[in-house]
Amino acid sequence: MYCISFKPIVERQLKDEKGIKSIKFDYLTDRIIVEFDPSVLTREEIKYRLNKSGYKFVRLGDRGF
Repeated sequence: MYCISFKPIVERQLKDEKGIKSIKFDYLTDRIIVEFDPSVLTREEIKYRLNKSGYKFVRLGDRGF
């Protein structure tokens, strides 16, 4: 993430998206954890939204991004 400006940008892109349950930011590890309902929203749709914000999407695991 490298700076705190990442949080409002990501929140703006994802917070109103149907299927998003929570967004958590970890500045120490430069990670974001997105909890979502896969029956409503896919990882690819989330990836598209993050990439649209200008940030690189990296899948970290099945529990989130």
